[in-house]
Amino acid sequence: MSNDLVRERLIIEQKIKNEHTQLLLEGDIIVPDAKPDILVILQNDSSVCIDKTEVTGSRISFSGKLGLQILYLAKGDDKPVHSIALQNPINDFINIEDGNENAWFDVKSTITNIDYKIVNDRKINYKAVLDVSISGERVLPHDIITNITDIPENQLLKKTLRLNKSVENKEYQFMVKDELNLPTGKLNIREILQHNIVISNKDIKITNGKTSITGELIITLLYKGDSDDSLIEFVEHELPFNGVIEMSLIKDDMLCDVNIAVLDQYIQVKPNDDGEDRVIDIEVSIGATAKVSAQNSIEILEDAYCINKEIKITKTKIKYPMLVCRNKNQCPIKEVLTLDESCPDILQIFRVKGVANADDLKIMEDKVIVEGIIDTNVLYVAESDDTPLYSFNAIIPYRQVIETRGSNKNMDVELDITIDHIGFNMLSGREVEVRFLITFNTKITEERETSMITDVEIFDMDKSLIDNVASMTVYIVSEGDNLWQIAKKYNTRIDDLVNVNELSDENNLETGQKLLILKKV
Repeated sequence: MSNDLVRERLIIEQKIKNEHTQLLLEGDIIVPDAKPDILVILQNDSSVCIDKTEVTGSRISFSGKLGLQILYLAKGDDKPVHSIALQNPINDFINIEDGNENAWFDVKSTITNIDYKIVNDRKINYKAVLDVSISGERVLPHDIITNITDIPENQLLKKTLRLNKSVENKEYQFMVKDELNLPTGKLNIREILQHNIVISNKDIKITNGKTSITGELIITLLYKGDSDDSLIEFVEHELPFNGVIEMSLIKDDMLCDVNIAVLDQYIQVKPNDDGEDRVIDIEVSIGATAKVSAQNSIEILEDAYCINKEIKITKTKIKYPMLVCRNKNQCPIKEVLTLDESCPDILQIFRVKGVANADDLKIMEDKVIVEGIIDTNVLYVAESDDTPLYSFNAIIPYRQVIETRGSNKNMDVELDITIDHIGFNMLSGREVEVRFLITFNTKITEERETSMITDVEIFDMDKSLIDNVASMTVYIVSEGDNLWQIAKKYNTRIDDLVNVNELSDENNLETGQKLLILKKV
């Protein structure tokens, strides 16, 4: 027997253990010569962006920037409001166990804490703690046996594996440009104090050959009006955007995970046709990382036997992730916030910001329970001569149950949390109602283990072993038995067992059932 072996190279993707590190960034913010001395800090607005990663062996290098915007009350009789902006570069690395150039990595960073200290009238010292998390997948090739052509098909035991296979990974950047006009009734712009751009209502659609990304940029602008240096104005715009990532291998039935972030932003005030500074020229660079995967079913050889032959099978164990469930879930959160006694009364609310964090994540039978907080900041015009602008922070807890069919406590969960809408309503000078719409994108995977055949050797069975087999055997079926196992054990064919025992359904054996087995020579 030539025992022709059919070999195939199977590519298995394995998750790399997540790594976390913390970075401490600190430095000084110097007040520009054109701006007055600092009296008190009113508000800080910070953001972090990782825009470049590079893999060298097991070393993951990453770079980006920490953006800081400071609103402060200046010294002077009229106590005007001013702002300072700064960008601090980030360059660091982390070593990943089992990392290599063929692995795919995703680097994310969040600001866990930031403190400011006024050193003197012209200098602010800051300390920021960043949490950096790195997740990834590595590709492992396996040469396996999928068939033995010289052995009858019903003497081969095969099984089907459902594998997640990466199809294409791509990074892409696109620009969003527009000119926004101030609403009627708003003062012309003298000086921009603070601007903020966040992505909302992200939606991903895939079609053959491309991934389409749509969403909205929520643009908020705090500025000084041109009629009075102490008069502060606030405007908010919603700017729709769309981008297309060309991906030649993607198809409609595949899965695509996309992360998008604002990489850079440019805002400039321009005059309108009447020469008034009422046009806001905006350019926003958006970075996207897209990972396309498909679920493939592959048939592999699990076991084999051959009449009057001895088969030596070599196996190796592998681990592989299997997608169990994906779910998108939204949760509205509403809370009434009351000012602390130290806060001045509210005259007008400018802006409410929020960042949702998950503090506790539990995966259970068919559900995931997430508990966390929304770190909230309210910026408002204060009823105070000493402090025309004021902001206060509040922590809003939340709890959400997410349906994840097929999940259990032994599986892995990946959770992406975004706030897609923020609303507010001033109830009184001391109370404000805030509303958040949180979106949870959940993915459940299970790490499974299986054995794969890597080599097969076939020998003639020792004649003495064949001679010692009884010519007739009565076998009593045990729980869990099937005809393939019995035929292999007694060196016979499934067809012979079916014919001799007149079985109407070879797949339905009953425990205790008697089978007559005739020796096969």
